[in-house]
Amino acid sequence: MKLLLISTCQEKLSEREFVHPISKILDSEQHQILHYTECTHDIIHTFDKIIICGTSLKDNEYAENIDIFKKLFDNFQGSLLGICSGMHIVGSIFGGKLIQNLEIGMTLSETLEENELCNGQLEVYNIHTKSIDELPKFIIIAKNGNSTQIIKHKTKNIFGVSFHPEVRNEEIIFNFLKI
Repeated sequence: MKLLLISTCQEKLSEREFVHPISKILDSEQHQILHYTECTHDIIHTFDKIIICGTSLKDNEYAENIDIFKKLFDNFQGSLLGICSGMHIVGSIFGGKLIQNLEIGMTLSETLEENELCNGQLEVYNIHTKSIDELPKFIIIAKNGNSTQIIKHKTKNIFGVSFHPEVRNEEIIFNFLKI
């Protein structure tokens, strides 16, 4: 399995908080880390699984570059997991709409649909100012009272989580690797 972690962070310091913890969780798994500006369509398509990592609250550059991500992932056949800003990217690629939604801290999420990532209630750690809405190509598989927490594409192995499983819920990352 070839695994890629994509950073959406503007600052290298933010990568220590949002990318490196995921890399550490994947310690025994061979993987590569690239910033999205270093990625090309040809590079993306050499990987079986990709995780688009989250970024800091003040970092919204990724939202201005959705067209870049659309080109990168055009016809991607592997499995994809978007975390926080990564979920915003995944949803936006497939026609979702970014909305303002400040959520910071622990919240209880309820699984609505059977899925490969998790089940039941989850206590999750959110830290974001945006959410994704109007997701016609996705199934909402978990929510809290305020927002969509986990999505799955209707026909592809593409997932998004609005929270940070690297902080709490590492099993979601391990379950994604099994898909």
